[in-house]
Amino acid sequence: MANSPSPRNLSYELRDTIFNAALIEGFGVGVYSAVFWFTIYMLFIHRKAKKTPRKLSTFFVIIPLYVLALFQLALRWAIARRAFVVDGDTVENILNSLLTQPTWCIALSVVSFSLMTLIADFVTVWRCWIVWNRNWRVTVVPLLLVFAGMAFCIMAAIFQIDPGTNIATTQSNKFAKFALIYLALSLCSTTISTALIIYRIGFSTTSSNRKILEVIVEPAALYCAILLVYLLLSLRNDHSSGYAQALLIPVTGIAPTMVTARVSLGVARNYATADEGNSRVVSVTISTTSETLHDGNNGRFGRVGPGGRESTGFGDV
Repeated sequence: MANSPSPRNLSYELRDTIFNAALIEGFGVGVYSAVFWFTIYMLFIHRKAKKTPRKLSTFFVIIPLYVLALFQLALRWAIARRAFVVDGDTVENILNSLLTQPTWCIALSVVSFSLMTLIADFVTVWRCWIVWNRNWRVTVVPLLLVFAGMAFCIMAAIFQIDPGTNIATTQSNKFAKFALIYLALSLCSTTISTALIIYRIGFSTTSSNRKILEVIVEPAALYCAILLVYLLLSLRNDHSSGYAQALLIPVTGIAPTMVTARVSLGVARNYATADEGNSRVVSVTISTTSETLHDGNNGRFGRVGPGGRESTGFGDV
């Protein structure tokens, strides 16, 4: 049977992970900041120049995600500073500082990270619903998975926020189990929604090059991939999942923000499908452009909102 790691080795692993993860997350949030502020510029300046109405629902998604990402980064730096600077006299003090963090710090970290992932999951399901012409039957399964994951997320947060919790306690082990279940449900929901989006896009276009381009740039696929890596690393009995979490936090906000930026730049296009009942063409779009009527005489069709109706504004996310 393998020997348990010594306090010095455990301290080294924790210090190495926290230090490197802080740098990785700082770089990721820097990239996220560039994407976010460019998107804000496009929404306020570019759309104002084109006299395109702005949808407040867009800001209710991308702004809270960005604030939560900055908050997570600040908490990570606060934890690192407390361990390395305030309590960094000896190796044992550093280890004790990393294992017994303040309750308020744990609570804020768990709540903010949970909110980010839940918002991202709901946004992915919402975009799937939009792309599928507002068909609730398509999104029932991923939506139920999101609600089930929310329940496990709440239970995991309750165990983690316990004042007596540290890495070695039973409460922390319960948190790890519930957190893994939540991550698995989140991954299933995101994978199903992303697959449905890719399927819809792939069968709604006639250009193979355009189809490949749309699938590659789909931000939901990036979020799904990072979430999968984080889940797999969380199953290991080490601290490697900290690196994946450092990437997951900015990517969680980058994904919906990139969609909004694509819409503002006009990259997100219409997906035309034939209506089974007649020859009318329905344009399924994730853009929030205004509705124009279909011209049946010359075969041209304009941009319409999801389901042929005026967009509600949530298509931006």
